[in-house]
Amino acid sequence: MININNAVQFQHLLWDRIMQEAHVVVDATCGNGHDLLYLAEHANDGCHLYGIDIQSDAIAKSQELLRHTLKDRRISITFIQGSHELAIEEQISEDSIDLLIFNLGYLPGGNHSIITTCEKTIQALENAIPKLSKQGIITLVVYPGTASGKNEQLCLEEFLSGLDQSKHNVCHWKPLNQRNNPPELYMIQVR
Repeated sequence: MININNAVQFQHLLWDRIMQEAHVVVDATCGNGHDLLYLAEHANDGCHLYGIDIQSDAIAKSQELLRHTLKDRRISITFIQGSHELAIEEQISEDSIDLLIFNLGYLPGGNHSIITTCEKTIQALENAIPKLSKQGIITLVVYPGTASGKNEQLCLEEFLSGLDQSKHNVCHWKPLNQRNNPPELYMIQVR
């Protein structure tokens, strides 16, 4: 059962629907690989997954985690070490992305001084939104429990609120009765 008070788990409800037909899926912040593993386990034959992270440790951990999952599957995966805004623009050749996910902040268990920034995430979104398929979705999990996470959330929310409603559906999900500013989820869908 999915815990509806957990942003990371709650987004699986959206992912599961998209993954049934997805051809191109991008994890823009693959971290330790847990989200990418979930996507790989739910991908249909022929799906191409991308795992992007700026840290080589994150890429190595994700590759190791997925090594056994990919063994018997008819899916392909490309790992890209680099900043997500550049990788999406320069290294993803497909013009139609079905699902793009971001799990913002820092690498759990890694160097906490290496964090995502609102400016680079907005640039990644500006590069990705034109590539979204007709039914494509972007999910972003933000972490407002730290000062940098709260600043990133506020900046990102300002950008998302300004997207043209005639072209995009933008939603915000957050738990209402949880302490300590738990993670929140933003979703973008092409109309």
